Amino acid sequence: MDEITIAIAGGRTGGHLFPALAVAESLKTMSKDVNLFWIGTKDGMEARVVPEADYPFFSISAIPLRRNMSIKNLAIPFVLARGTLQSLRLLRKTHARAVFATGSFVCVPVLLAARLARIKILLQEQNSYPGLTTRLFARHAVAVFVAYRSVKDFMHPDTNVVETGNPLRPGFEIGSRDKGVELFQLNPSMRTLLIFGGSQGAEAINLLVMDNLERLAEQEDLQLIWQTGRGMFQECQDRFDESRARGVVLPFIDRMDLAYACADLVICRSGAMTLAELASAGKPAILVPYPYAAESHQEYNANLVSENGAAIVMKQKDIAEDDLVGKALDLMRDVKTLERMSESSRKLHTPNASDAIARAILLEVTG
Repeated sequence: MDEITIAIAGGRTGGHLFPALAVAESLKTMSKDVNLFWIGTKDGMEARVVPEADYPFFSISAIPLRRNMSIKNLAIPFVLARGTLQSLRLLRKTHARAVFATGSFVCVPVLLAARLARIKILLQEQNSYPGLTTRLFARHAVAVFVAYRSVKDFMHPDTNVVETGNPLRPGFEIGSRDKGVELFQLNPSMRTLLIFGGSQGAEAINLLVMDNLERLAEQEDLQLIWQTGRGMFQECQDRFDESRARGVVLPFIDRMDLAYACADLVICRSGAMTLAELASAGKPAILVPYPYAAESHQEYNANLVSENGAAIVMKQKDIAEDDLVGKALDLMRDVKTLERMSESSRKLHTPNASDAIARAILLEVTG
């Protein structure tokens, strides 16, 4: 077989980047004839992570659409034209047969270039409500890989929507609870509440937890794994120490797999990749959607998981008044409900999503 070159676009955040990396890893495993390269922005996390993963990386010009009628939007046509021309040169120079895109604004010029170059477009949508990039280019794609069946409701009937689940970040596998207990220096006989708000933390969740630390400390059989984000870490750590609550406070958790393995209940946001990991781990959750996510996609995601019995959803503006911490404590005492939610969570997991997407891509580009 001749060498097959595929361009990958997607990044800015882990939610767009890690699924693409997982699929790239599957493609390289399945075919030695696949040549992959990445197109992104120089200031996105892809500029650091992709070269570390040993893939060629090229940066182009791209800026996001600001939805508050910002004057900065006036620059979009000019930056978009430049980014499209840069992408077109790359696609022609590399003789790329296809573009695989996982979302974010950086994909738009790359996909426009793919249209101009008349090469195949394949998309992967992580959320239950499709993002703007997916909605713009789905009709031009040979396949749109989705995690949630509900995405079909927002697509043109002729769109080839393929339900695969969300690819988990490369190397993500749920480890053993014993290893997690050792890593986080936990008490193996205590119940564990895992709290995090994404890699940067979540100020609203952190503030609520700090206000309730004395109450949490009163629960003699409860310990926390609390990821605060780097910005609030010291303040949270100091308050935690003063309260004599049990557990561990961290700015960032490198081994989320082991954190999930220890957790009896999780309080977190509802980004697509977080939900995929929760389902893989089979963990019940109280979800607090990020209220400023584009087009409320975290709220759509959370509601879908809740409708399937795997989570409780609370809006950020209500977490104090509606007593999120009290709900968490009540739920952790209700073993049967936790078991029921865990089972529902596992049913939402689709294993081997990255392999399924990679196989479909190879069929498209070699067919």
